[in-house]
Amino acid sequence: MHLNPTFLLVFFLLLTVLPASATEDAISIQGNITSCTVQQPTSSSISIGNYFGGMLDSSRWPARWTCGDWNETEGWVYIISDITIFLSYFSIPIMLLWYIREKSLGNLRWIILLFVAFIGLCGITHLIDATLFWEPVYRLSGFAKLLTGLVSMATAVVLGFVIPSALRFKSPKEMQAEINERRKLQEIFEIFVKYSPGATAMLDRDLEFMMVNDNWYRDYKLEGADITGLSFSAVFPDVDTDDKWTNALTEALKGQVTESEKAKLRYNGETIYLKWRTQPWHLSNGEVGGVFLFTEIITENVRLEKELIHKNKQAQKQAQTMLSMSEVAQIGTWEFDLDTSEIVWSDVVYDIHELPQGGKVELHDVINYYHPDFREVLNVAIENAISHQKPYDLELTLVTAKQNIIWVRAIGQPVVKNGKVVALRGLFQNIDSKKKAELILANMNTLLEKKVIQRTSELENVNRELEAFTYTVSHDLRAPLRAINSFSEAFIEEYQDVIPENGIRYLSRITRNSVKMGQLIDDLLEYSRVTRITGDYKTINMHEIVSELVENTFSDSISHITIKSLPSIRGNESLIRQLFQNIISNACKYSRDEAEPRIVIKGTAKENEVIFTISDNGTGFDEKYSDKLYGMFERLHTDDQFEGTGVGLALCKKIMDRHQGRIWAESEIGKGATFYLAFPVKTGI
Repeated sequence: MHLNPTFLLVFFLLLTVLPASATEDAISIQGNITSCTVQQPTSSSISIGNYFGGMLDSSRWPARWTCGDWNETEGWVYIISDITIFLSYFSIPIMLLWYIREKSLGNLRWIILLFVAFIGLCGITHLIDATLFWEPVYRLSGFAKLLTGLVSMATAVVLGFVIPSALRFKSPKEMQAEINERRKLQEIFEIFVKYSPGATAMLDRDLEFMMVNDNWYRDYKLEGADITGLSFSAVFPDVDTDDKWTNALTEALKGQVTESEKAKLRYNGETIYLKWRTQPWHLSNGEVGGVFLFTEIITENVRLEKELIHKNKQAQKQAQTMLSMSEVAQIGTWEFDLDTSEIVWSDVVYDIHELPQGGKVELHDVINYYHPDFREVLNVAIENAISHQKPYDLELTLVTAKQNIIWVRAIGQPVVKNGKVVALRGLFQNIDSKKKAELILANMNTLLEKKVIQRTSELENVNRELEAFTYTVSHDLRAPLRAINSFSEAFIEEYQDVIPENGIRYLSRITRNSVKMGQLIDDLLEYSRVTRITGDYKTINMHEIVSELVENTFSDSISHITIKSLPSIRGNESLIRQLFQNIISNACKYSRDEAEPRIVIKGTAKENEVIFTISDNGTGFDEKYSDKLYGMFERLHTDDQFEGTGVGLALCKKIMDRHQGRIWAESEIGKGATFYLAFPVKTGI
């Protein structure tokens, strides 16, 4: 039979409040109970001290069992009801006290404590009522009820002030709607930060980065890093600026908005110019929660501005010598009046025609000075200028009065009055030297193109010959190496009983080095092959390629390799396979001595590039030697530590160069290494 815990607790309390003599039936409660004798109330009063001093005095009243016509059923129903109410009332304050201890409630804490006192006192009055059946402590009962009444009144008064405010509390449905709205606003805000123009950063009150957009990483060359949670001073430790723009961050925490249209900044060893704005952002309570920092690199604009100022100065100087320059450049002016048919030339125009200055010029004479091949072109241009108000700019061949053939430039502009062309005017320039130079250059370009085609053909022949030579050399080298290896192993096997220990060690070293030489030849051939590969760039499913590579090539280490999401890229699939095979092979090699080797491969797609990382928990290396990683035959470990030829990472660097990408590594001795491979999103290949 299952017993209810509450029933057991009630039963236990009943046993504790019953006097020991109750079980001996000192007072008979069988049948009818003797009625109390009615007495007149005592007329004399007592002092407060005597009242509280005799709080537990029960001599002046009978116990309830002995007063009235109680039967056993009625009495126990009354007692159990009071004790049950007491337990219920007492459990509620316990839960409320636990709640306010765990939850910060502010002023609401005191209202809940008032309820705790009220509910607790109500429970105590019921407990005392149950006790009166055995101990008639009516004075204590009266005081408890008085205290309960006072606390109840205080609670009612407080509720009168609290309820109007409580009516303004949001319902769960309203709160959920507000949460959804805030979440939506947060998503909109994150989109705003990500796609806002320029570099945008959001910092908290401690000036630690909460959120930045991709432009921030790009402008300040932080690609591949995660600065979230880092302080501003940690990300920019050596920043130096001429207008103290970093001080504006502190001012923003005080509610100030500061901006600058042009600041000079020394960062990462170079001088850049930027315009910036700092602006506080506020919490829901109105307090400043942190700072927005907007920056835009304007170095190129400043450079152009300086050039423009310099050009303006040059233009002023040029304006002073414009007249003399026009003579040197052989640029003259002309005008043709349609009403009078009068033609006016400047002196330079007469000189270009090799005519005496100031002579009268007729239109048909002007036309006849041009080579017959260009006369019709000029006539059509003049007709369109007069009839359709179209300007013209022509390069023509002119036969001078002295029969010299030169190239000239004729520029004509219609002069319109009241919607009608009344004259033509323009410029006239001798461009003979320039035009002949262009023709010579065009001929040279034609010859150069033919030369490039010829050189390309020759280079292709050289490459084919080099490939044949490489194959021949590798084949001729492999044969003696195989012979050295085979004969050394056979010699050891056949004569190991008579060969001294040093002899066996030397032969073993010969075998190992012949194998290494063969591997080196293979690596050099692969390096040569990568150099010759061109074209065949396509979109590559990197997750599929790397998963297949790990399963087929690194099956012994597959349990140690974790492949996370890998974005697709454009590239040469053969080269990309070779790249990842070399990097993963290095990770396996340098982490094989670990108790639990771990290799993690993952990728991230950013706005302008896709970055892959291959991390291991192996031996690592000192980063001060990073510049030696990608050189041919450069190694940071000996063959006794880790085997290798020193060609693998040089090959990886060559492959990344072919894809216009970047490769770099981060490491610490004894804490593994991480290699980064960054491919541009638009490679142009």
